[in-house]
Amino acid sequence: MMPTHDAVQDVRAAVLNPDRQFQVIDGGKRGGGGGEPPESNTSDAPCPVSALGHLDGTYYVLDSVGQLRALTARQIGNRHDLVGLFGGSDVWLKDNFPKKAQCKIKGPDGQDTTEERVVDFRINSVAAFLQAECTQAGLFGDHIMIRRPGIWAERDGLPVVHCGDQVLIGDRLVPAGTRTGNQVWAAAPPSARPGASCGPDVGRLLQSQLQEYWNYRLPGGAIMAIGLLCCGYYGAAISWRPAGFLIGGAGSGKTSLLNVLKAASPMHYYTNDTSKAGLEQSIDGRAMASFIDEASDREDQRGARALLDLVLSASGGEGTRGSRGGADGKARKIEVTGSIIMSSISPPDMKAQHLGRFTIIDLMRADEGADYSAEHKDLKQWAHDNGSALWGRALSSMGRYREAMAVFRKALSAMGCAPREMDQLGALLAGWHVLTADGVPNDQQASNGVEAVKDFIRDREDVISQDAPMQMVSHLLSITVQVQRSTNRKSIGELIKRVLTNNAAVTSSEPDFDPEVGRNVAQEVLSQHGIRVIRKDEPKDKRGREAPRAADGNGMWFAPNNTMLKDLFAGTPFEGNRWVFEMMRLESARRNAKAIRVGQTPPAKCIWVSAEELGFEEEDDDAKNA
Repeated sequence: MMPTHDAVQDVRAAVLNPDRQFQVIDGGKRGGGGGEPPESNTSDAPCPVSALGHLDGTYYVLDSVGQLRALTARQIGNRHDLVGLFGGSDVWLKDNFPKKAQCKIKGPDGQDTTEERVVDFRINSVAAFLQAECTQAGLFGDHIMIRRPGIWAERDGLPVVHCGDQVLIGDRLVPAGTRTGNQVWAAAPPSARPGASCGPDVGRLLQSQLQEYWNYRLPGGAIMAIGLLCCGYYGAAISWRPAGFLIGGAGSGKTSLLNVLKAASPMHYYTNDTSKAGLEQSIDGRAMASFIDEASDREDQRGARALLDLVLSASGGEGTRGSRGGADGKARKIEVTGSIIMSSISPPDMKAQHLGRFTIIDLMRADEGADYSAEHKDLKQWAHDNGSALWGRALSSMGRYREAMAVFRKALSAMGCAPREMDQLGALLAGWHVLTADGVPNDQQASNGVEAVKDFIRDREDVISQDAPMQMVSHLLSITVQVQRSTNRKSIGELIKRVLTNNAAVTSSEPDFDPEVGRNVAQEVLSQHGIRVIRKDEPKDKRGREAPRAADGNGMWFAPNNTMLKDLFAGTPFEGNRWVFEMMRLESARRNAKAIRVGQTPPAKCIWVSAEELGFEEEDDDAKNA
């Protein structure tokens, strides 16, 4: 007999119904080998433990208080580990996975009777339930962001303040352990909370005191300090997180200034003795302002440079994200983000990429007879008392901050500021405006703000001169080499200039230049080092062939296969073939498709660079005809 249509639908609904209940018989050997699914919850209370996923035999959950826990299959079936996940309480476990037994009791009539009572919970069923929940959650990976205390960005771009045991999302306070999308707000010890927003008068008072009690080498130092403070309040909620370096000799008050900014930051990390690895471990997963005192006041500057590299990636985008090896041989994920403010007598050697992310506030000693030690101490206490209100003002002004930054970037661009510098100074000026003024700055206010910090602005030429390619060129041109068999030594730059300059000009402008080092001699020495200079009026060779060139004007070829040229970069950051990479980053650099001979070096594909980009100006007509 064929089943009716209604009967088929009933069977399908019974199979697909997600709310169906499984009956599990506890005790004794199961005929099916114990493979039955665990019993579903019988109480209305949700499970205090939240499943996050599984990976390689490890199950990831949030325990009853919201902490991230990772357990192996063996641990998840251990009674002590299970009860620990549930905060030491087995009430939910007994309610949902009860283990019952017949117990003898005295009845109302005094006679012995038996009654079924809950005596424990079924460990195997609980373990199977949690494993099934983790499996259903999917594989655990980097797409799940474990957020620890700090200030983070939510999907709508507004800041989320994680205070350890509670999380402020928008205008609502939720318990730690809450999950929003792929972000898990894991529980941690309670930390500072933002206070009610204060008025701009508090920020202006702080600025006036910073201006009065410290002596800045460049005007606008107090504005930059206020900007660093505000950007620190935003943690990872802003896309560009400026870093600062307070420098100055003994008695300049750099540590006191750092302490004031630290006191005004209710949520922060501080250290005066750390390494890059130590800093990574200390602030891993936390998005807050970090203060590092005596960051480079050590003989070994490698640690300080490593800290600079950490700041390099923490200041923009998603911050520093990567893996580090552990003592157990397993890799661990690290995430470092937020504004970092350092102080020392002098900063370590900074590369161009560091200068674009650090604002250096240079402090001088106080004027003779002036002693502000007591004022520094009082201001630190005042900053501590008003820090939460300033933090609240910054958080409530997030939209205003973004609008102000756009206005200040426009004003900085009009001043000729380099693009990367517009990110750095624009963020600082926007932070300063948020704490010290209401509304969004108009064009005139923005221009006034930029004018106040104009000495901190680096234009395009400043940035280019400190970039790695120009650092490589500067090194190359300053190296001295021996001139033929004599004891005479001339720099590469002098020899190139000698080739490009006519004899009359040399006599009039450089009377001390060795007359024995003529153009031919200079060209020969340069060719030995893989450099062939081509003048804009270079004559044809003996066979009537035009001189090889990749552009009009004065220029030169560099032979990457020349051993003597490579040796000029030995022991520098450009050794090996790194100098070739940096040279190709020059704007006028071109690599010839055909092989070119330079001196005795075998023909090869050489690199053309214009003389003008290397700093060799072309002669004007008067000098040429002199």
